[in-house]
Amino acid sequence: MDRIGGSRSEASEKSAPLIDPVQLNRRTHNNATLQVEVLALFVTEVERLMRQVEDAPDPQMRGERLRGLTGLARNVGAARVAQEARALEVQIGDGVPDLAPLRTAVADTLAFIRRSGA
Repeated sequence: MDRIGGSRSEASEKSAPLIDPVQLNRRTHNNATLQVEVLALFVTEVERLMRQVEDAPDPQMRGERLRGLTGLARNVGAARVAQEARALEVQIGDGVPDLAPLRTAVADTLAFIRRSGA
């Protein structure tokens, strides 16, 4: 998988790939079959966690879900999702966060995974 940039021009997006192939290869020991399985699980879990982030009744719950999302993304090399989730996590006490950048990162990453056949 290639390190790819996004459609937005923000510097943070250009610096983080949707999927970091080095990280994914490291976690799956370069096993293509395992990569497909891991990415399929990632798709399911990232969608579940995003719903929980969006529906969280309070900042503490939202922060917990964002931490989970950050860890999940880091584990598979979904660098942009991890970056955006972490940015929101550190701002959680500042009121209702703007989830748009995270939603975009998730949507772009899921689209990339689906295009790549995982």
